[in-house]
Amino acid sequence: MGKVKDGAPASKASKPPKAGATGGGSKRRKDFALFVTNLFSATLHKPKQGRHARIYTAAGLGIIVALGIWRLYDTLLSSSPAIRFGIPTALGLAFAWFIFRLVEYPPFVEFLIATEAEMNKVSWTSRDDLYRATTVVLSTVVLMSVYLFGVDWVWSNLLQILGVLKFGGGGAFGSSAG
Repeated sequence: MGKVKDGAPASKASKPPKAGATGGGSKRRKDFALFVTNLFSATLHKPKQGRHARIYTAAGLGIIVALGIWRLYDTLLSSSPAIRFGIPTALGLAFAWFIFRLVEYPPFVEFLIATEAEMNKVSWTSRDDLYRATTVVLSTVVLMSVYLFGVDWVWSNLLQILGVLKFGGGGAFGSSAG
């Protein structure tokens, strides 16, 4: 809402016209063309920025691809050596180039640079603080579980003595199967 002056309603700002189906499709085609152009390029986009984010992203994608290629190699064990080694090697090289170009795709690079900048703003806890906090959490969990076991045991025995609960012989704890 806009500001109201002397009880008069604020004027509504005109909205730009919405893009039609052709406008959205044209944008997608342009983005796809940019991606394909990037795929067959060898340039680096802002090579000094977001370096760690790019390396870790490429390493994670590389591990996923390597596991897939290893699985493909296992399924091709009964094939000839040329097929068994050639297809996984060719796919590995193709995916390695694809991953390298993906982490150099300008919109993705901008995202990774922004991500690394935000991660640098995070206040990470020290090792000693992490150790102390973990110790507190684990000891609290152990103490609460012992306390709740004790309360459950006391009430279970008390209710058995009063005759409210009756446990049969052969089933699990509390089961009436017998």
